[in-house]
Amino acid sequence: MPLSETLFIILLLLLLALLLSGLCRHLPLPYTILLVVTGVSINLLATVTPFALIPSGFHLSDELVLFIFHPALIFVSALSLDARTLIKDLLPILVMAIPGMLISALLVAVGLNTFFYLNFILAFLFGAIISATDPVAVIALFKELGVSKRLTVLVEGESLFNDATAIVLFNIVLGAVIHGESALMDAPTMIYYFTEHFLLGALIGTVIGLLISEMMVRMYHGQQSFVVVASIVAAYLSFIVAEHNFHASGIMSVLATALCIKGIAMSRLSGESTHHIEAGWDIISLVLNSLLFLLIGLTVDIFAFAIHWQQLTWVLLAIFAARMISVYGLIPMTTSLFSLPAISLNSRHMMWWGCSKGTIAIAMALAIPDTVVDRGLLLELTLGMVLISLVMSGPTLKPLMGALKIDRLNDDEWLELQEGMEQISTSVNDCLHSFSRLHLLESDMQDSVLQSLNRKIAPRHATLTEAQQLRQIHLHALNVEERELQRLHEIGLVNYYTYLNFKDILRKDKAKSIDEMIRFNKNQDNVNPFLRFEMSIIKFLSEYEWTLNWLIRYQKIRFSNLIRHDLAGVLMAHEALLALKQVEPHFHSDKLNIIRKIYRHRLERRQGRLKKLGKQFHDFYYQFEYRLFQEVALRYSLKLITEDFEHGKVSEKIYRRLEKRLDEALKQLPDLAPELSLSKRDDWLDSVPIFNGLPRDVLKKLAKNAHYVSFLPNDTIFNENDRGDSIYILVNGVVNVFQNTGPNQRVHIAELRKGSFIGRHALYDHAVRTATVRAKTYVTLLRLTTQDIKTLSKALPELNQRLQETDINRYPNNT
Repeated sequence: MPLSETLFIILLLLLLALLLSGLCRHLPLPYTILLVVTGVSINLLATVTPFALIPSGFHLSDELVLFIFHPALIFVSALSLDARTLIKDLLPILVMAIPGMLISALLVAVGLNTFFYLNFILAFLFGAIISATDPVAVIALFKELGVSKRLTVLVEGESLFNDATAIVLFNIVLGAVIHGESALMDAPTMIYYFTEHFLLGALIGTVIGLLISEMMVRMYHGQQSFVVVASIVAAYLSFIVAEHNFHASGIMSVLATALCIKGIAMSRLSGESTHHIEAGWDIISLVLNSLLFLLIGLTVDIFAFAIHWQQLTWVLLAIFAARMISVYGLIPMTTSLFSLPAISLNSRHMMWWGCSKGTIAIAMALAIPDTVVDRGLLLELTLGMVLISLVMSGPTLKPLMGALKIDRLNDDEWLELQEGMEQISTSVNDCLHSFSRLHLLESDMQDSVLQSLNRKIAPRHATLTEAQQLRQIHLHALNVEERELQRLHEIGLVNYYTYLNFKDILRKDKAKSIDEMIRFNKNQDNVNPFLRFEMSIIKFLSEYEWTLNWLIRYQKIRFSNLIRHDLAGVLMAHEALLALKQVEPHFHSDKLNIIRKIYRHRLERRQGRLKKLGKQFHDFYYQFEYRLFQEVALRYSLKLITEDFEHGKVSEKIYRRLEKRLDEALKQLPDLAPELSLSKRDDWLDSVPIFNGLPRDVLKKLAKNAHYVSFLPNDTIFNENDRGDSIYILVNGVVNVFQNTGPNQRVHIAELRKGSFIGRHALYDHAVRTATVRAKTYVTLLRLTTQDIKTLSKALPELNQRLQETDINRYPNNT
């Protein structure tokens, strides 16, 4: 087919999709289902009449789905996932995606083999194909009705991992179909193959994600299209490299790349850049989904279903039975076994019914070689099941949600709705009063308009109990915090990482009652799902000399994020206190005073942390503050100028010149020093007994190899029984020393302060740490590796003699 004709058909299909999206608002069908039904209707019309609206050669192929549609759709799904929620529910997701998918494939295979005499290997191949899920319509409905984030992540996360599992299983079984049953792997080999494909795909995606994330941050020059194009390259490159070059899981590769870009690139880009990335992928997702579901409908032969209705009925029953085992059996067992939060029965009902099939199943069926016996049958069964699952689940999900009362507002949501209606009513009154003050609206007309609007939008003035009023005030304060957080993100004071961290904190606060807020107030800011992972990174970077520069830079990022976090926290708490002050004259309660005290405590705690950090790391704090507020001012100015240009208030010539000046000013901002302290290293070395009194030139040579490393409170500097390869001098702050007394038991043995010599045992060959050292406050340490000391001692007789004369019990504060 000529390229011009192909492009013409694509444009016609997109135009048709746009018309259907407008029509969809007036129909009870989800958009994706309407697209499929329209495609089937066009195909049916071409079959029963001589009119072919779409040429017969224009249809889906496996490579088109796998390499054009699938990478982008996986990437946009992964980009919208909440990584924290995904990690928390990873075990239930994996249980549904791996054992659940295998159970489904086996049940389908057994049924087709037993009742319809289809070869078992072919039946198992079809089971692998049809067990892949595609909940596009389900997720769209979830977002429309505001279903809980956890349920959305469970369904979408399962789909991503399920697709990856299905493709690997499909390749294994297809190999047995082509080369004979002897080629089918045994269980241990299959597990190894699965693991290798999953992990290799994730590794490839992580590497590509890290590289492109750094490129997006370092090469960003103010052009918003640059970051969007870079993310598109990342999505397709990670899939193609993994799937085509390394024969690994392309889905896992894209998932890892998307999470890297979201966590590493978007966390360091401005709010405007993040918005452009998300908006760009929304457009890509809309275009690809529209074309894809129309093409699915065009590929389906409705008459073939009548021939295979018995097989399709069995497959449908087998899939629902397998789904029932996973959702109602494996998930409760997993959450109970690993002490995870239970998944509600209503949520599991939705997960069971919403297991629609889609593009990945069609792609696998199309990928079966023509030489395979019964290829046509497998393809027809696949297309039939995709159509049946979409038509069954799509239109019925909304009524099911209504029957299960999932779409009902809970008490907090009802209170939030009332507050929103109050705000709308106030804004309407203010708008009409402004017209009235300018004599553009007569008072009689104003009253008539107000009465008419109030009947439509006025909140229901139900009598609220004192507890409900308090809850409403608390939710109002949290909403004020959220709006302030959004503003701070837009002007660049808060990066994406800090923004997501605060969003998670606010989400948890909304789930707490007033009493729980009071009880957990002291630990409010310390909740971090990635804390253990972060500690493991620090431990790894602390163990090796070659990772020292990475440790220094990583700690610089952590300190920077901490300052951003507390600056934003101060501003958010201040706005919440102002909101509480406004309601104080209308509401008197001891608990209201307690809420106010909670916010005051937060404000003072965050201010105290900033003050302490600024005092202990004055140079770094000064550098960071100096750079941050310049950057915020410049980015905010650029945002205002861009808005004026977009609204036609500034000509393009002037806008480009102003944009260039602001970009140049941003590039000229000073970089932060990689070290958090600027004290003289040789002076600190001279203060330690083992080096005290050495000639100044010897101390200076040692100092050249020493590096400052800083840690936050509760960071572990090293653990007992770790390999000792460095010594430390405590420059400022306080550390605690612990020793193990038994399994999971330790005792506090010392508290070391400024000037202490830590890690003395590392000077001995094959030394191991005799205690665990953990930061109690913000600390800075001067680190010197034993390898550097021993290397220098060979050329410096004074140092060599001092080392030979040392006695391990001679100096205090040794660890």
